[in-house]
Amino acid sequence: MKKILLSLIIGTFILSVGNAQSLVIKDKTGVDVSGQTIDHYCTPGVGFVSLGLDVYNVSETAKNVKVRKNDMALVEGSFSNICWLSCYPDFILETPDPLLIEPGSFVTNFTGDLTYGSIQGTSTVKFTFFDMDNDSDSSFVVINFIIGTLGINNNVSLKAATVSNAYPNPAVSVAAIEYKLPAGVRNASIKVNNLLGNIIQEIALSNAEGKVTLDVANLSNGVYFYSLIIDNSAVSTRKFIVKR
Repeated sequence: MKKILLSLIIGTFILSVGNAQSLVIKDKTGVDVSGQTIDHYCTPGVGFVSLGLDVYNVSETAKNVKVRKNDMALVEGSFSNICWLSCYPDFILETPDPLLIEPGSFVTNFTGDLTYGSIQGTSTVKFTFFDMDNDSDSSFVVINFIIGTLGINNNVSLKAATVSNAYPNPAVSVAAIEYKLPAGVRNASIKVNNLLGNIIQEIALSNAEGKVTLDVANLSNGVYFYSLIIDNSAVSTRKFIVKR
């Protein structure tokens, strides 16, 4: 019995270490924004905006890090770019070359860029940083590029919106998510993406609060992201795992 208990403890420890995230994203003030949604306000009119972030390797081994982007919502006439070693065209969704980050070190040369026109609104882009040799070892940030005042629904306090962690996590066949919407929301949904940024599911939310159930029975084992979308803006993005 003692041997079995010891084996379970060791196995749990190894699993927890294996699932530990090596990469941490911080803004230029040093605030950890990993897994968070950032609102970045842009001056109306034809223009360009760039948001810089620092990426830390908090593990004990060097990591070859690449960046993947997912254009979750783009205002007409807008396009996004990854700048990581080089600045890539908007059709490049994943950086072709990794950047080596030594253990305990960080890099400061990432920017998420948006070029936009005269149409106001909110463009939402997710940037995921991942270990090239283990893409489940990743960290992401979602940026709302808010262009002018039309990108903001002044009747809605988005900070009042909540979305829970998915459960169970890891999931086998289904995963449940609870949510609560503020008053004045015009439309809302839960959107599920895979690591490549492809939309797997999207569930419209018709009630002010409740629970949605994701059918994950046909999904491959791996890491997935889900976002609470309110009036075309990603309010919160979280991660869950499918494992059988």
